[in-house]
Parts: sequence; structure tokens; C-alpha cells
Amino acid sequence: MSSVPPSEDFVRSFAASLPASYRGNFEASAVQAHARVARERESAPANIGAFFSNRVPGAAICVVADDRPGLLATISAALVLCGLDVIEAEAYTRRIPGKHDEAVDIFWVRHEDPADHRLRLGNEEVLQLCQTLIGLIEGKLDRKKADPGSRLALTPAAKETVVRFIEGEDGTFATLEVETFDRSGLLLSLSQALFAQRVQIVGSQVKTRGGRVFDRFHIVELDYRPISPARRLDIQVAILSAIDPVPEDTDSVSAQA
Repeated sequence: MSSVPPSEDFVRSFAASLPASYRGNFEASAVQAHARVARERESAPANIGAFFSNRVPGAAICVVADDRPGLLATISAALVLCGLDVIEAEAYTRRIPGKHDEAVDIFWVRHEDPADHRLRLGNEEVLQLCQTLIGLIEGKLDRKKADPGSRLALTPAAKETVVRFIEGEDGTFATLEVETFDRSGLLLSLSQALFAQRVQIVGSQVKTRGGRVFDRFHIVELDYRPISPARRLDIQVAILSAIDPVPEDTDSVSAQA
């Protein structure tokens, strides 16, 4: 990224355009770093920058791009293609008057190779990730190379997976909660399944603890209507199938309304 920091006015405007949860989760230095990534994107399809964070033991990166259905799946595919696993993630939508909504997604990642213990990404790795993401967005790269079916091992025990919708403060069931065993590329599998169900992810939190993942996806229909009760079961089944495409004991898998 450029060594020139964004102006204070831009940083304030950037923070104000994001949800209150974002402003509560990041200190001033991180907000400034994220604002720089957004400012330097200009007209590019996406921009990625690394920033300092000691929240979890991994490399922290900020991804900024025009918000669109399937964006999280595309970012996840880029991470898989670049040999990176997601430890934790948070996705936010930035509302800009008169402009297209902008996704500001934060990831803490590690190298997929267990022999590579580096906790930070080099500048060249960040640039490669950004170029890979842009290539996927523009259709210049084949995302099939990141296909979970060809690259990823199945989960060892689908019986310890829980997929459920939880009620929000407004009484709607817009938050999908997933708890299961972690594996490389799992976020890609989940986000692709949601994209295939034609829903829009408007926010997400991804956490990995002790070999298990605890994910929350805030989803709506593509026209921003709430998810209907009839659709919720279909979405849950799709997520369960993405976690373990060939479960040996489907009676033990928990899909809770």
C-alpha cells in the first residue's frame, strides 16, 4: 500500500459508512489501514492490504470490493488458490450514498502448508492474492481449480455438525449459524453453497477454535427480502451437504430450525 495515509476526513467518513459493529471491533489504527485499502482501490474491481492485528495468531488482511452476490465465495476461492486457510473473518457492507455498496471484509489467515509457520504475509503474497481475486472477478481465472470437491478432504464426523437459523432482534431468522469441524477451504464450500441457493450475504463472522469453526452468516434474498420459513430448510440442507457431501450417518446430523 501507499505510504501516504488517508486524510482524517476520509477515515471518519469511511468509518461512519460502516455498521456500528465494525467501529466497535477495530481500533483507530486498523480503521485507518482499512480506509487506505478502500481509498487506493479507486476503480479497480478489488483491493487487498495487510494490517497489524494481534487478535488471533495469523496474518490480518482487508479486502475491499464492490458488494455483489457470491463475493465471499470468490474471495474464498482466491484464498484457496493462493494456499491460504481462514482462521477468522468478518464481513461488512459499506453504504456510500449515490454509489454501489462496498464490501469491507476482514480475514485472519494462515498458510495452508502446515510446514509453513510464518504468521505474516509478504508484500508479494498480498499482491498475488489481490491479482488472483481480480482475475476471478473478471473471469480471467478458472475458479474450478479451487473446487472443494477436487481439493478438500471431507469432514471426519458430520454427526458433530450443527446448522441452524437464529432469531434476530427484529424477530426475523436472518442469521445462519454453523458449527462443525474445521478443514482447509471450508469457508469456500459454505459460501459457494449459499451462492448456489441465491441468497445475499450481508455480513458474516467466522471463528476457528480448537479445530472447530463457529460461523455466522447474515443472509437475505437477492432483493433483500427476509428468508422465508420455506426456504430456510433448503438452505440448511445445502450447507450440510457442502460440509459433508457424502455423510455416512445422516441421522446424526443436526439441522435445527
